[in-house]
Amino acid sequence: MTHTFHMENLGELADIKSGYLFKGALPVDPAGGVAVVQIKDLQAREPINWSKCARVAKGHMMDEARLRRGMVIFSAKGTRNFAWHIDDEPRFAVANSLFHVFAVRSERINPAFLAWQINQSKAQAWLENASAGVTVRNIKISALKDLPIIVPPIADQLKIAAYESAAMAEKRALLALIENREKEMRAIAATILSGKTS
Repeated sequence: MTHTFHMENLGELADIKSGYLFKGALPVDPAGGVAVVQIKDLQAREPINWSKCARVAKGHMMDEARLRRGMVIFSAKGTRNFAWHIDDEPRFAVANSLFHVFAVRSERINPAFLAWQINQSKAQAWLENASAGVTVRNIKISALKDLPIIVPPIADQLKIAAYESAAMAEKRALLALIENREKEMRAIAATILSGKTS
């Protein structure tokens, strides 16, 4: 059976705004009540690790920039233009101005599926073309609104999002197993090559 999925522009599915603008250097305060998401804290396809984020004191207009569960953040500047779905609402967090923040307003699209689709090669090629001719890549909100998004039935979207989550959990488990085995082999090597026997 062949299914035909319709297409909509991102701007029809979500409200898009820039992340929170800090003037000057990030005013880091370990005791601050706000976590700040920065590009350096993230890896493609991996959940956001809030414990790695720098903390700052709550500032002016931060309530309007507060990240909520179900939002999607997108790295708009540089060469890593990926999206991350916020599936666990942080106590209080904002994304800095290198991100754009999507608040999905349509029940036709699942936020996790949306982030997954943006990270696929077809959307990535579109984004690269949209930033052509720019020395430092910067995907503007006006361009993002035109990004074509395939919209399958919501049940299919949920299946894909769940499959992606399971695949990444499996990858993390395998990497942890490999790292543990490597530690064991280094310990064995250190014992054997020291000339000592147990």
